[in-house]
Amino acid sequence: MLLTRLLRKTKKNEPRSERTRWVMFIMIAILASTVILKLIDATVTPERSLLTLSPGLTHLSTLEQLAASSSLTITPPAQTFDAVLYTVGIYNETNMIFPTGTISLVYVKDAWRAFEIDYLPNRTLQDERAILSFYPQENVSLSETTSATVVTRDDSPRCIDYDDGLPNKCEITHQLVFEKNGLLISLSSDGDHATVGELIAIAKSILNQKTTE
Repeated sequence: MLLTRLLRKTKKNEPRSERTRWVMFIMIAILASTVILKLIDATVTPERSLLTLSPGLTHLSTLEQLAASSSLTITPPAQTFDAVLYTVGIYNETNMIFPTGTISLVYVKDAWRAFEIDYLPNRTLQDERAILSFYPQENVSLSETTSATVVTRDDSPRCIDYDDGLPNKCEITHQLVFEKNGLLISLSSDGDHATVGELIAIAKSILNQKTTE
């Protein structure tokens, strides 16, 4: 350890009291540095969000608020595997990931992000396949007339257990993309918190119900 190495570097004939004062000085300096770094981080870091942060992002809490804030009609999932809606986002400006008007729903379970559903206007399934072409892809059937593409993003996702009272999250492992009524819908699994089979079931629950007006 650092303190042990420092002690070994002191002269063998140095008085014990002198070594003790030196060690106390180092410990106080380390503690002070830690406090200062935390204060700096608190002042420059915005509150963590489970949504992709971008200019023009509006945070909402409920689907009722969404209905009053967006003209895009969406179908929320009927099947969530006990995950609950945690936050809603509307992207009012185009960014590197989403076109303008994209709606994102984030669902959490057991204090972890479980999956995210993005509704992307003015983008087709073929567009999304091309964007994600450098990832392995597999086509699956959701119904007799609707197919979806499963994209493997990461087999060994990194996860962070935050200590800030908000749900934790991992990197995205799989995406499932399909279209309903001309609207591209993308489901993303957080780490292993939603399996590909669950994503397929969630997508079918969206596909098989009426769109919310």
